[in-house]
Amino acid sequence: MSLLSRFSSYSAKPALAGEWGVVTYAELTELIAKARRELVQLKLDRPTVFGLVGEHGPASTAWLLALAEAGHFVAPLSGNAAEHPAKLALINAQWIIVADALEWKLLPRVDEPSAHPLFQQLRDQGFPGLILFSSGTSGAPKAMVQNFGKLLASYESRHESDLAMLALLGFDHIGGLNTLLNTLAAGSLLAVPASRSPADVAATIARHHVAILPASPTFLNLLLAAGVAGDLASLRVITYGTEPMPESLLVRLKAAFPRVRFIQTFGTSETGITRTVSPEAGSTFLRFEDPDLEWKVIDDELWLRSRTQIAGYLNASNERFTADGWFRTGDKVEQGPNGTIRILGRMGEMINVGGEKLMPAEVESVVLGVPGVADCRVHGEAHPLTGQTVAVDVVSFTTDQEALRSAIRTACREHLARHKIPTRVTFVPSVSGERMKKVR
Repeated sequence: MSLLSRFSSYSAKPALAGEWGVVTYAELTELIAKARRELVQLKLDRPTVFGLVGEHGPASTAWLLALAEAGHFVAPLSGNAAEHPAKLALINAQWIIVADALEWKLLPRVDEPSAHPLFQQLRDQGFPGLILFSSGTSGAPKAMVQNFGKLLASYESRHESDLAMLALLGFDHIGGLNTLLNTLAAGSLLAVPASRSPADVAATIARHHVAILPASPTFLNLLLAAGVAGDLASLRVITYGTEPMPESLLVRLKAAFPRVRFIQTFGTSETGITRTVSPEAGSTFLRFEDPDLEWKVIDDELWLRSRTQIAGYLNASNERFTADGWFRTGDKVEQGPNGTIRILGRMGEMINVGGEKLMPAEVESVVLGVPGVADCRVHGEAHPLTGQTVAVDVVSFTTDQEALRSAIRTACREHLARHKIPTRVTFVPSVSGERMKKVR
């Protein structure tokens, strides 16, 4: 059963909750119908590119689904239109929709739709398109074009559920869209916090009895540091992904949330979100259990091939895709027993100390386990003799930073090989922004 056809059976159930109040599936259906009528009035004679500016909310959700249903191409963009002139120009968006809660504005931009071959390919096949942008940490953001019809079809097997979920990852992020579409397919409630601060997230979870929290390890560490775990009694499942989970952090999370089941997720904007299972509670290994995905490991790098992967990039070479459709993720992994893997980090993050290589996550896990450390980020720094050396930026709970620096070095000497021990420990107010730059 298609996503939109499910809404009639969910009619009176709450669909979205936020600062605007609560919107039912019947009310969301009415908003979609209103968006349909406005599309008809535009008298478009071919599939057209739309920029959809907004966050998780009723108006943006209605337009996302209405555009897909009508066979158009849509680029979700967080923030406001003034922040995205380069992206809107790149996709040659003919129309811009600025959505805010229950309202929207429809603004014309250019007269002619894009003639890019990737758009033409989807037009010829009769499929709608979804355009997502990479973070741009290694250059200009890459614009990825995906067959939106195939992506939506992958949610048709979801079973109905009453477990409310929280929207944490952005509306323009593959993880955020996965949360939205999973929730709508199941007929459950998506609760949207006023901001992504731990306080607002905790308040939203408590107010709407949220049972499922999809989050990154970085945010979960912030949640622990904020001391709000005791207010989150409704949580039953926490899913985590977008970056490696330090083992010491997972231990602290399980102690703080003893009734919660932790599930590691995995996905890329290029291949979509993948169904995974953890071999046992507390393990940082995962196993793919998705009939729409193939995977293999080549030279410690994870390669994927999925039914929902993108058609290609608008503004970049497709060299990361092989001729037979494999996507080289750039993720370094460790293979475990029974077909399991553990994500160690990005291949480009590897630190080389005099020929001895290491991943930051291994050192971060040790440092995060030191009492007094709230957060940390490990990275390589240039060194005249060894090429690189290990450095760590630390956010601390304590004012006695010298004692904490000593404790960090002692813990690292006890648990790590010599070349992995940080040679520099710097105390900083925050590392969250730096961590988020690494997220796909």
